[in-house]
Amino acid sequence: MQRYNFTNPLFLFKIESMMRRIFIVLSLLLLTTCDDGDIITVDLEFNKELDYCTNSTESFLIYDLREDPSESLSLIIPRGNDQEFPFTEATPEGDPTLFTINESSIRFLYRTYNRSLGNNELCELVPSGDLTILDNYEAASGGTVVATVTIQDDDNDGIPNIFEDRNGNGDLTDDDFDEDGIPDYQDQDDDNDNVPTEFELNDDDDDDDPTTNPLNTDNDELPDYLDTDDDGDTVPTIDEDNTDTQNPRNPANRANDENDELEFHYLNPLENTNYGPIEHIGGNIYTRNVTVEFLVTGADLEILTGTDIDFGTLTYDITIIEEDEN
Repeated sequence: MQRYNFTNPLFLFKIESMMRRIFIVLSLLLLTTCDDGDIITVDLEFNKELDYCTNSTESFLIYDLREDPSESLSLIIPRGNDQEFPFTEATPEGDPTLFTINESSIRFLYRTYNRSLGNNELCELVPSGDLTILDNYEAASGGTVVATVTIQDDDNDGIPNIFEDRNGNGDLTDDDFDEDGIPDYQDQDDDNDNVPTEFELNDDDDDDDPTTNPLNTDNDELPDYLDTDDDGDTVPTIDEDNTDTQNPRNPANRANDENDELEFHYLNPLENTNYGPIEHIGGNIYTRNVTVEFLVTGADLEILTGTDIDFGTLTYDITIIEEDEN
């Protein structure tokens, strides 16, 4: 008669692993019997907040982890030469990017491990000696990965994008106050006066909308961030700079105001010397917030056959630096 040691940790682990697979298979059977054609989301209790690895020059590894038990879902997609990020442009509405799983350059895997994975451990080229893959399931060729990319650009100038749609038509790209070719929502200096917009705002009313109570030094019809002559002394702000730094806020650009206190020339109507003509400093920096939602459809992972999988969402920021064309 064969005897089993029910206290043996290895025996208990095998039983636990087998029960988990039985549970997944039974859950899928129940889900597929009530399929009405809608997307079926299989929840393996992953948080669907994805991360990615950049240590390979040939591919990106995009993954989700679970700690108890230790599991991973991962997607491998090609990486081009000098490609720093998986995606840099938004996908048109209704036209996402599609990847066909082929078990070589485009792969989708489910794995379990003997212990929890540390931060970025999945990205290590040489795995730790005490890390063991217990179960490894890879999707067969033919499934499709659907990537929907949305982009939110932000010039970090203190004005939320929604308030830089000055004409109110819902299109941020056609609002360009200074007509320099950079839309206001991406422009750090909306009026091209060499004073960044962030220094020309006022939000003392704490409503997170600087346009409702704008800083307006000369009390004319234009707030300072859209005013090329902030103090109304007929000398353009950009030309009230007696340094060679193209910076009206250089501490050297100060004189006593009517209260006998030092004030920048461009904000002091008593100091109206024109030091120009001075060119705009040029260049621009803004942040691109990227969100990628992944759906894996028609994947055959043995334990997840024929099910559409909500893989999760990947988010990251890209700093865009635009050099002066002149």
